[in-house]
Amino acid sequence: MDVRDIDRAMEEYLHNQELAGGALLVRKNDEIVYDGKWGYADLAARTPVTDETIFRMASMTKIVTAVGILKLIENGVLSLDDPLSQYLPEFSDMRVCADKRYEFRPGMSMVSFLPKLLFFRMDRVKTVPADREITIRDLLSHASGLQQGVAGMMAMLKADKNDSLEDRIHTYSRYALDFQPGTATSYSPCAAFDILGYLLGTLTGKTPAEAYRELVFEPLEMRTAAFKLPDEQKKRLARTYTRKNGKLVDITGTSEDLEGIIQIQSDSDYVAGSGGLYCTVKDYEKLGRMLCRGGDGYLRPETVRLMHTEAQEKHLEPEPGQVWGLGVRIRQQDKFCTLGTYGWSGALGTHFFVSPADNLEAVFATHRKDLGGSGSYISRKVEELVFGIWGNP
Repeated sequence: MDVRDIDRAMEEYLHNQELAGGALLVRKNDEIVYDGKWGYADLAARTPVTDETIFRMASMTKIVTAVGILKLIENGVLSLDDPLSQYLPEFSDMRVCADKRYEFRPGMSMVSFLPKLLFFRMDRVKTVPADREITIRDLLSHASGLQQGVAGMMAMLKADKNDSLEDRIHTYSRYALDFQPGTATSYSPCAAFDILGYLLGTLTGKTPAEAYRELVFEPLEMRTAAFKLPDEQKKRLARTYTRKNGKLVDITGTSEDLEGIIQIQSDSDYVAGSGGLYCTVKDYEKLGRMLCRGGDGYLRPETVRLMHTEAQEKHLEPEPGQVWGLGVRIRQQDKFCTLGTYGWSGALGTHFFVSPADNLEAVFATHRKDLGGSGSYISRKVEELVFGIWGNP
């Protein structure tokens, strides 16, 4: 393999209308070894993807949130195993779902629960007391039970999309947990990291947006990173597409877009620590470089190692051969990636990973809603190509 294989693969995706546009930045041994851009940020206007194109990073925001929390831990503001209720008392005395109506069993599909959605009410879910409190570690490693099963996901779908962040946090405190804290895992799409983002603000005496800027964005010189775009930057934002009948369709701002679910509208003050970040690929890669360099004077090396070490109290695999670190997924076995590779993805096809063994990191961004997030076949192709070219044999 060589770099021409990356360009050929991306050009084929463009030709087949599987991508409108995209960008990939790869760093190996602290040197940029690949910087590619293809297609359009706006198909109708024929606006090409450039270094200045801003992407919605979606759930790759979770890594930024985790880094902010780890910085506060280093500063002695909180500890990994502190109970959440120490900082947000409404999260004491949580309850856990014990309702067979919302029991998910192997072979079932979440779609089978949709008929129950119309009449779903969280206050009618049968519960038992939580055995212990939710900890900061639980939130970072997707082991809290918040929004990680049928009841939690149904509550998310019925949430008031016009809530403020503070209102949404109070709503989460009234959720029935989908399992006892620390005993299971899946993926908390919004709740856990929205809470952590809110904590960044409350623990620093800032608004969440100010806390992210002062704790993470300014020290790492991520100049375009923001949760609300200034007017002059809105025109640089890549539009959002989905694929219908073999063609790409612009769904930006429509009911099919993600913005109504996780409140990441550019005209909203809702700071979604789970998925609301806007950023260029080059600025997000500054975070990747910091991690790949073991903290680079921003975080301590031991903090970065902890981040990509299995973080939960028990060995809990969301998928075979994968475990959660602190805000990142770690590969313990994989077809393409070197073992120990860590990172995460976003719902619009963004993808990020670091391979400590290879001294390698990469950021990929595109803007298509129906790629399947972390399961995107295009992201997997990017991994195959990057490791095929720059991974150590």
